[in-house]
Amino acid sequence: MSIFSLENGFLGENIDPFRAHLKGDEFGIDGVAISIQGTLCTDVDEAEDILSVGKNHTSEFRFYQSKTSDKLDYGDISRFLDAVYDFFTSQELTTGTQLESLVEVKDKIYEVTAKTSPSLRCFYCTTGSGQVSTVIQKLIDTNKDRLSELNIFEEIQIECMGAKIIQNGFRSATNSSSAKINFPKAITMPTHEKVDEAYIGYVPASEILEISLGDPDQDGVRHINRSLFYDNVRGFNPDSEINKKIISELESGDNASFVFKNNGITVVSKSIDRKGDTFTIEDYQIVNGCQTTNILAHIRENAEGISVPLRLIGCSDIDFVSSIIIGTNRQNEVKEDQFWAMRPFMKDLEEYCAFQSGDSRIFIERRDNQYRDISIERTRIFKPSDLMKAAAAMFFHQPHRAARDHRGIRSEFSERIFTEGHNVELYHVAALALYKFDFLVRTAKTDRSRVIYRFYALYALFRMHWSTPDILDAAPKSQKKVRDAVIAVLNDNEAFSIQIEEVAGHLEKIISEAGITTREKIRELLKS
Repeated sequence: MSIFSLENGFLGENIDPFRAHLKGDEFGIDGVAISIQGTLCTDVDEAEDILSVGKNHTSEFRFYQSKTSDKLDYGDISRFLDAVYDFFTSQELTTGTQLESLVEVKDKIYEVTAKTSPSLRCFYCTTGSGQVSTVIQKLIDTNKDRLSELNIFEEIQIECMGAKIIQNGFRSATNSSSAKINFPKAITMPTHEKVDEAYIGYVPASEILEISLGDPDQDGVRHINRSLFYDNVRGFNPDSEINKKIISELESGDNASFVFKNNGITVVSKSIDRKGDTFTIEDYQIVNGCQTTNILAHIRENAEGISVPLRLIGCSDIDFVSSIIIGTNRQNEVKEDQFWAMRPFMKDLEEYCAFQSGDSRIFIERRDNQYRDISIERTRIFKPSDLMKAAAAMFFHQPHRAARDHRGIRSEFSERIFTEGHNVELYHVAALALYKFDFLVRTAKTDRSRVIYRFYALYALFRMHWSTPDILDAAPKSQKKVRDAVIAVLNDNEAFSIQIEEVAGHLEKIISEAGITTREKIRELLKS
């Protein structure tokens, strides 16, 4: 719960907390979230896939320890920070397949040269106030100095989080965003069949800050709410030449020029309630204007007199919202999930999966935080990119590329996946198989060491019933036969667990015969 509340609420991320949560017998640490370009990476395959595109990637290490005690325990905090230090140094305390995989991710990040080093955040969570005593503050400062001496971090934060912050984070993570904005110069935009209402004009910078900053932290400071942004908030660099020039102009007092030189901000809201000049917006996203908002937050003390161009669009049609995002971000790389969300088939699949009952129900998230205010099991939510990996392994017989090369798969199979006329039932089976595998690992019915074989197990599950990579083009009768056979295994946890073990046993026999021991070489062997 601490990881969920802080990641998805306090930090504004959108992750499955179970992927960051550790098994439970690790020394001093309850959870680790390694983020590269805003994406959670739990193994080196995911890291390599992200790091292979572009350069100067931003990354962050976030460590968690949670205690039900309402007091801060010096010994527990000391063990927590010792474990964090050990993770980046000797790894004498680092045990278990999860942490070993995360160490590989860490090594891969430092292997790839970037302009800025990763940042480090350590969260010690308690049910009390989180108030830090002088003795514990000295312990924190000593450990910050020790970590700083490694010279591998851009920034280090060690924070003790009390119940109030965790509760506020939980509320933020489970409730849709809502805000009021004073928009006195609003001009009604032309009508559109898919837009409920829309306005254009300009507002004071203070209004933009009011809707883009989250709740105050324990020090009373409000930070950018990442969950509101389509764009990559982590990409903001106040030291870039362009941003330095803009900031310099504003700090010199040239606030009046900003509205003429800036492209402004586009906000899309599921609903707008207007009363005079006050607009109440619900479930909103800032789809364009990430850099603008960050600059305003950076110079917030000098924001008086700055006006910002604003487009406020009320629209609940996910497909049209996606087209707005793509249209207003043509200069930026469009997120992969946004790429798939535009396809009519994906909407059909979303509706079909959500319509299923009981244990077969799956939710396809075509828009970030689409289900944040709906009470459902978070592990049943899958992004289109997650589903593409499962589909690549099962339908196209590409388990060796599913985790490490899904951009290559998108390029190669973009015209053969998620297309109109495809059988939604087959894709639902792929999503269900991915969910069931993770469920068996999470509940310890399947050993966590089997995660490295995830996509091979999914491939084998389908391959037993269909021998060629063309099931999507097969006759409906054949597709139904395969689907029913696979569903029968997935509905029997013991049967699926046995099959996973059979796959793992077969692969481990090959690995053993090759005499390979390191996880990286094992992955390379499997891939080849």
